[in-house]
Amino acid sequence: MANFTTCSFSVPIKLTTATTIKLTLSASGIGAQTPTATATAGTFYNNMDTTISGTTDNLMGRLLHLLNTAEAGLGTDGVWSLVEVTTSDYRGRFNLSRAKGDAADVVTQLELLGGEVTLAMIGSAADPATPTSGSADPAVFPIVNRGQGHWVLDDVSLLAGSEERQQSIQTSTTSPDGTTVRDVYGSTTRKRIDLLTIPGASVFVDYVNDADYAAVIGCNTGDPNATLDELRRHWCLADDDVYTRFTPDVGTPATYVSLQPGNGDEWLTSLDTALEMVSDGPLYFDATLSAFKV
Repeated sequence: MANFTTCSFSVPIKLTTATTIKLTLSASGIGAQTPTATATAGTFYNNMDTTISGTTDNLMGRLLHLLNTAEAGLGTDGVWSLVEVTTSDYRGRFNLSRAKGDAADVVTQLELLGGEVTLAMIGSAADPATPTSGSADPAVFPIVNRGQGHWVLDDVSLLAGSEERQQSIQTSTTSPDGTTVRDVYGSTTRKRIDLLTIPGASVFVDYVNDADYAAVIGCNTGDPNATLDELRRHWCLADDDVYTRFTPDVGTPATYVSLQPGNGDEWLTSLDTALEMVSDGPLYFDATLSAFKV
């Protein structure tokens, strides 16, 4: 069944140690301050959800909620939000925006401390991150790349199929007298996703590192998370007890399917088994991905 929507994949980011977010204000209504907050362990995602709350599993949505709370407690009263970058058709980048708590506020930098999560993992090219203007309202921290493990279908591509098929797991034993005994161990659901006309820079790193190919999809040259192959690599490294999310329509990020590749899903080792080049000028691929629905 064709969806004709913009779909995305999000590989889980599993935090096992405390991650601290720290803002430096060189000036505020109560002087120079460093609001700081710490996230506990959990499983989070880079995805299209822009909710800032204590329940969201969007990585920066949760961290910015904690920073909002820390600022309110300290008295600097800044308010944070995630704002999608719309300078091109390339989706999945979100600037960090802070509305002033006081007219005197001057923002200097933003840091992630602890080592398990870095600003590069949410798409920042700088660490610590600095705003385009520290005295602006809002102060905007530019995000030039997609977040780690997040891949979004390009505007020129097509989600042509997103089928689910049931499979039963059983064994059959037939005795000499012809009696057959079947043992049924349960059933699984297989998901098949067909993606058509994917530009080369959305598939392999070699192409996204080339400015001409990168310009086709509108991404930053060298964006490490632009490609399907980089998504595959992070998916391959994910722990077995957390699952990648497939979102059929990025307009409704709360509607997703959790997937786990398994027996028969050789594409997780190499995309060569999942791809077909359908045009070499311009360069386009079709891809078929399959996995177990969890």
